[in-house]
Amino acid sequence: MTLTLSDADRAMLTGARGPAARMAMSIVARMADVFGARELMDISAAHIDSTIYIGEAGMEFAERLASAGARVAVPATLNVSGLDEHHWQEWAVPAEWARNAQRQMVAYQSMGAVPTWTCAPYQTELKPRWGQQICWGE
Repeated sequence: MTLTLSDADRAMLTGARGPAARMAMSIVARMADVFGARELMDISAAHIDSTIYIGEAGMEFAERLASAGARVAVPATLNVSGLDEHHWQEWAVPAEWARNAQRQMVAYQSMGAVPTWTCAPYQTELKPRWGQQICWGE
């Protein structure tokens, strides 16, 4: 099955919109192929899951995108981070883990994502409107 891309999506995949967009679109295109999708749809909002720090791979992924100049293309909220930003020292949280979690949080925020830090973004002011096409995973 062949994935048909719009001109804008093709520009991202070929790198015309920069290395971060190329990296992100290559992942989306590969997953579309895995699932047998024939085309992609435009969205008006996103909720970024996988923001809980569970190891260096996730942190490095976020930092690689951020350092390549990634910016969210639609309003995007962030799932929970797993770190209490203000009182983590009051819990049994290793300092190195907290530093890495913070690095990952900063990377996503630097891309323009809204730090809602919730798994229920539909309960915020950024809740979707009827008829919107959104990309949220849980």
